[in-house]
Amino acid sequence: MRNIFCLTAFVLSISLMACQTSTTTDKNPEVATATLLWTGELAADGCGFEVLLDGRKYLPENEDAIDARYKANARTEVELTFERLPDPIDRRCGMVPQPRVMDAIRIISIRPR
Repeated sequence: MRNIFCLTAFVLSISLMACQTSTTTDKNPEVATATLLWTGELAADGCGFEVLLDGRKYLPENEDAIDARYKANARTEVELTFERLPDPIDRRCGMVPQPRVMDAIRIISIRPR
């Protein structure tokens, strides 16, 4: 009976670990001065936010972390704390939705400069 209990507990714990999902990041938050680009609402043929870092554009995985006040200007200089993500984002948007595959970041915090 004890063996059955141990085996059941082992199988259950392995099953639970296998079902957990997580986005792997390098867990090294970076802080940088960046330019936040507002391209317009997705529903109005825009492409949402892009982040320009060191001459390269990134798509934020979590656009909802960006306050609506940043939509007032097309370009805003910000201080950004973020993590680079291993997988790019493919966002289809604009008047003629074309694939836009860009490197991805996760925003941790953002504030105007």
